[in-house]
Amino acid sequence: MVALPYRKVLGARIRELREQRGWSQSVAARRVPLSQKQWSRLELGDVSFIDRRLLIRLAEIFNTPLATGELNQWLHAFGYRPHVVPLLPLPPNYAELLDQYRHQPAIIIDWGRYLRYANDLMQALYGVDFDQMEGLRRNWLWHYFHPEGIFYHTYPPDSEERVLNRLFWDWQPYYMESWNRNLRQQLEVALNITWEDLRRRYHIPSEPLAKAVSEVIHVKDIDGSMLLFQNLTVQIPLRPDLYTVVYRPLNASAANWCQRHVGHPRPA
Repeated sequence: MVALPYRKVLGARIRELREQRGWSQSVAARRVPLSQKQWSRLELGDVSFIDRRLLIRLAEIFNTPLATGELNQWLHAFGYRPHVVPLLPLPPNYAELLDQYRHQPAIIIDWGRYLRYANDLMQALYGVDFDQMEGLRRNWLWHYFHPEGIFYHTYPPDSEERVLNRLFWDWQPYYMESWNRNLRQQLEVALNITWEDLRRRYHIPSEPLAKAVSEVIHVKDIDGSMLLFQNLTVQIPLRPDLYTVVYRPLNASAANWCQRHVGHPRPA
């Protein structure tokens, strides 16, 4: 059996998504926007070239391909790089993704370093409701550098340069994209420091360091004891813009804290 060209596979999938929503071809085409004739050819796979921006726009109007990561399968099939921007919809099973870590603090973070969803233990560890945070206060960088941030001084000095080195080099390919420029500008204003000053302060080298698997996190408990965790990162399948960070207890205080707080409700 000869496999269909991927443009025909995509066309059939686009038609399926459109029909699931009860849209006519004209209604769907206007949302892109395309003409009805262009849309019809797209569904038939009768096109010689499909632009990356069109694939992204198709995923946006249907939304589901953004959340599931199906868009990145489309992009890969046509030889394009993945769609990596902050604040895309979470996967439909985002809560279940953290279920396997219910005995450890865990959180989903996106490529813009926005804190997207935390399990109950992560909420309890920092005593905050992540769901109530808005704007930059949902951003890991704000919490890391701002004196009011929940991650302020949670990394030991020997980890700081490695953590920030990875951030700078993760973002480097996206420096010219509008989301990255805008986010860096907002952070510069909020933190009262320029991006270049951050590079100098933390001695970011001209070449990326070897990527570490994890770092040690220090969190002080209410009784004054120091909780030590190992920070583990797990990539979410089909979503290169998202990853899970899990805190694995490293000392008895951290392990006991997790045991005491499993099943406790989130902070009010």
